[in-house]
Amino acid sequence: MPTDAGERQLKRRIRIGSRGRLLIIIGGILLMPAILLLSWALVLGLSRAQSSVENGALVRAETMRNAADNQLAVDLGALRTFATSTALAQRNWEAAATRASTVVEVNPGWKAVLVVRRSTGEVVMRAGAADGPDPAVSGAAPFDVVRDGTGCPCVVLRQPIAATPDHDVVALIDPGTFQPMAMAAADDGRVTALVDAEGRFVARSLDYPARVGRPATQYVRSAVQRGGKGFYRGRTYEGLENYTAYVTSDLSGWSAHVAVNRKLIDSPRFWLFFVIVGGAWLALMAAGGVLVYGLIDLNARRQADARMLRLQKSEAIGQFASGVAHDFNNLLTVVIGNLEQIRSDAQAAPDITRRAGMALEAAQRGARLSNQLLGFARDGHADAGPVDVIELLNDVSELVRQSVGGGVAVTVRADPHANLAHANRDQLELAILNLALNARDAMAGQGSLTVETSLQGRWVEIAVEDSGPGVPAEARGRLFDPFFTTKPEDQGTGLGLAQVQDMATRAGGDVRVEDAVGGGARFVIVLPVAGSGQTASAVTD
Repeated sequence: MPTDAGERQLKRRIRIGSRGRLLIIIGGILLMPAILLLSWALVLGLSRAQSSVENGALVRAETMRNAADNQLAVDLGALRTFATSTALAQRNWEAAATRASTVVEVNPGWKAVLVVRRSTGEVVMRAGAADGPDPAVSGAAPFDVVRDGTGCPCVVLRQPIAATPDHDVVALIDPGTFQPMAMAAADDGRVTALVDAEGRFVARSLDYPARVGRPATQYVRSAVQRGGKGFYRGRTYEGLENYTAYVTSDLSGWSAHVAVNRKLIDSPRFWLFFVIVGGAWLALMAAGGVLVYGLIDLNARRQADARMLRLQKSEAIGQFASGVAHDFNNLLTVVIGNLEQIRSDAQAAPDITRRAGMALEAAQRGARLSNQLLGFARDGHADAGPVDVIELLNDVSELVRQSVGGGVAVTVRADPHANLAHANRDQLELAILNLALNARDAMAGQGSLTVETSLQGRWVEIAVEDSGPGVPAEARGRLFDPFFTTKPEDQGTGLGLAQVQDMATRAGGDVRVEDAVGGGARFVIVLPVAGSGQTASAVTD
């Protein structure tokens, strides 16, 4: 039975434990948004880092495209002005050539000026470059870059001569004019390029002499076909894995390309993915932890409630047992007094004297048991010491037979080696009697009952086995709880097995229930061998 101090301590632990669990749950709940906020902050930071790299590359590409457009606009303006000259209008090709030579001289990067008959591709006038027909140049489209031919590599500009139908004036511009623009965008080691509308290099930061006028990689040509601006993943001729920003010119169809080392974008993307997944995982782990802890807390609360219920039941047991034991003890005092008077009467018949002696012995045993019950109810720790188990079984066997009735065959088997156990004798007698009476009720007064002892290492085991229906599996978890009973409401109090377990626990042992061989129930009281010094924690089922 729990003491008042023990009950107060248990209640205090329950209150402290509840507050601690509540704080942990609140902390777990607050941890989830903290993890999400931190993850979001890291995501923003990594996104900004990635965007900074991408936007920086796009800005460089736009700058290169704008510089090329500006230069082309200047060159187109000069070419259009020349196309309106009087010499061209009058088809005075000699005078036009003289004027064209001057134009070539005053415009940096110009290599030659030609007049081409559009229908045949014939060059009817040339100035500034070596004389001679050049089909590759004369047939080129506006803004094409041509690698091979007279005066090439060159960029071709064309302007129709309004006064002379079927004739175009063509300017050949040195692509090197645009090379500084590509190099300016590559000042930190990036690979940059200008390509025409057909995907041929106009300028390139790496290996320009070998690449000018030649087709770019398939990644570049695919971007040229898409037009507009954006990013694509590719590989340069030098094998550099990269992401490339590109911007297309509306004026010429040229596109500016700025390649960025793939690690500068993939690394933020990787960490971005890692942070998103990791943050979500941590948040889910925190949520799962809170949920699991909440379930554990709920189970702990249920267990605490169960302990409090057992405390309350134990208090009720104490009050009930105390009252019953007190009243029963008063009745036995009267019975014992009268029996002693009958036995001491010299005139009494021998048979009456014998029967009075037996009744007196039973009444005295009842008095001892009522005192034991009173001590149990008042949380008194009855003295435990060496008990001769064989002698106890000899003394209690007749009482067991009388108690279970003639319909139950009682067998007692005592192991001579299991003779001394550490327990309280009166409590052990009451425990065996309780188990015998429970067995009788389970067998409805008909069957067999076996009480036997055995020595198991440093433990004495006292088994009470019946041939009844056995204990239902669903009842075993609560079998030793106070007030729990499988008997009808008017036939059991649910206190007998609780007293059996209390006796065994106080002696440093335990009690267990098993299925008997062939059917029935087998209750085993496990007690330390007298002087072994073992405790209940060492008892195993």
